Amino acid sequence: MTTRTPAVAGKRAALATVFTFFFISGCATTASVQQIDRLESVGENPRIVLMPPDIRYYLLTAGGIPEPNAEWTEAAQTNFSVALEDYARSIGANIRTLDKVDLSEEEIRYETLHSAVGVTVIQNYFGMHKLPSKGEGFDWTLGPGIRSIGENYDADYALFVYYRDYQASGGRIAFAILAAAAGAGVATGSEHGFASLVDLKTGDIVWFNIVGAGSGELRQADGAAAAVRSLFKDIPTQQGSSEVP
Repeated sequence: MTTRTPAVAGKRAALATVFTFFFISGCATTASVQQIDRLESVGENPRIVLMPPDIRYYLLTAGGIPEPNAEWTEAAQTNFSVALEDYARSIGANIRTLDKVDLSEEEIRYETLHSAVGVTVIQNYFGMHKLPSKGEGFDWTLGPGIRSIGENYDADYALFVYYRDYQASGGRIAFAILAAAAGAGVATGSEHGFASLVDLKTGDIVWFNIVGAGSGELRQADGAAAAVRSLFKDIPTQQGSSEVP
């Protein structure tokens, strides 16, 4: 019998919680909010740094536990990066992609913070559990300390990406079929993601977009291109919001 440490068990429980939230909330369409119409910069062209995308693929076991799949994740990350570079050129965006191995500990912490804040935004802005203190306004931030990233990379904005895909195993599908015969519903997979554009002068999230089921299969080049178009469809540019089909 395999013994799990508290840390591993806790991590898997957290992943299962996030998966359950997105499945129940039914994030099947794109939804976005933006605080600015176009990018601004003291230079000729607004500069954006893309933080290393937090993209992960999981195999959903018969018992509903998401198990990380390194091969799928690597393929998805590679395809996503290529697709985003192509998309950035098509909308005339000046995006510099950062390599995770070059990040400082502080910059890595901001990546973690963004993932946590993004899930909270979905739950408490787009979801049913709105925070009374927030009202109807969108005033989410990663904090003014993030301006150090702008100073380090001579950038005006930071772009963060979070994406998860849960693929059902054969055992999970079989369990779902049996459950359906008994009149119960069982999740057989999910895909969801969100992206944030952060003003590096203030730390404020000035654009936020979420995508769900059907956005694109990142393990395939064509699917990654489709997912990128959905995820960044309305991102502000120097000329205004992007509208590349």
